[in-house]
Amino acid sequence: MKTSLNFVLVLTFALILSSCEKLLLEKETDDTPVENFTLLWQTANDKYSFFNYKGIEWEQIYEDYRPRVQDDMNDYELFTLLSEMLNELRDGHVNLSAPFDVSRYNFDYYSPENFNFRVLKDHYIGWDYRRTGPLVNTSFIRSGKEIGYIYYGSFSQYIENADIDFTIAALWHTEGIILDVRSNGGGDVGNISRLASRFADGKRLVYRSVIKDGPGENDFSDPEEVYFEPAGSRQYLKTVVLLTNRRCYSATSFFALSMKAFPHVVLLGDTTGGGLGAPAGFELPNGWGYRFSVTQTYSPEGYNWENGVPPDIAVWNTPEDEAAGIDAIMESGIQIILD
Repeated sequence: MKTSLNFVLVLTFALILSSCEKLLLEKETDDTPVENFTLLWQTANDKYSFFNYKGIEWEQIYEDYRPRVQDDMNDYELFTLLSEMLNELRDGHVNLSAPFDVSRYNFDYYSPENFNFRVLKDHYIGWDYRRTGPLVNTSFIRSGKEIGYIYYGSFSQYIENADIDFTIAALWHTEGIILDVRSNGGGDVGNISRLASRFADGKRLVYRSVIKDGPGENDFSDPEEVYFEPAGSRQYLKTVVLLTNRRCYSATSFFALSMKAFPHVVLLGDTTGGGLGAPAGFELPNGWGYRFSVTQTYSPEGYNWENGVPPDIAVWNTPEDEAAGIDAIMESGIQIILD
């Protein structure tokens, strides 16, 4: 499918750049704490894609951290310092990997979880649902009308075409489908178009991506346009309500952004967690791996939603709702379909 191929080409190009740089620098750089620090800082300086977007003064970061690096540091001390520096990027696609640990940036979003699967099972979809591959799916009656429900918990779980074929066929007769990806932390980007194409009403531009391809803060490639189009045995074109929350990261944010392009799809809930920059991997002279975002992604209208794709309609669950067995986001989705 042209859509997936374009996106894979973007990622492949980024990985080729990182591999070439790794081979070159491995021959020229000594394995000392100072050299490892310098290479890490310089590579991020040249290739990280969100300095301007996030207002990060990377030169100042160097001035703050370089005096703390000493060649007599042990591995754990160096790992701690480099991890702290990378976390200044405030990016979930940034990691440093050593044999003894992997660094990560922990987001702190001041919003409720907005998802409780037990409440869904007890008060909405019941316990007798189907699990077709990674897709939880069922239907239920509300106000005399049958409503379909699909939950996809992780894009890391591969979706077979047969899984989608069965699920769509089983819910074909429903008034509309609630497609729930709340708390889906992302995963394999190949699953995005495989699922979204079953809801495509035609070929549509879903986003544009650019790669950081030079040392300047604004050195980016020309935009690569990504289109989704119908694929598979059938497309569900009645109302689809996509439920999101702040724990929807990376591939799930890409999925939410892509589904926005289809006119019969309504995004409902909270803004996603973001993560629309594709990461590329590199290696330090000491053998530790690291990665960070090297692309930016824009909506067809030109919005950069790296920090989260906004819903069409914002709804939050309150603690009182949850205690009463009410999922306010689910209730709003049901009402959209009934109307």
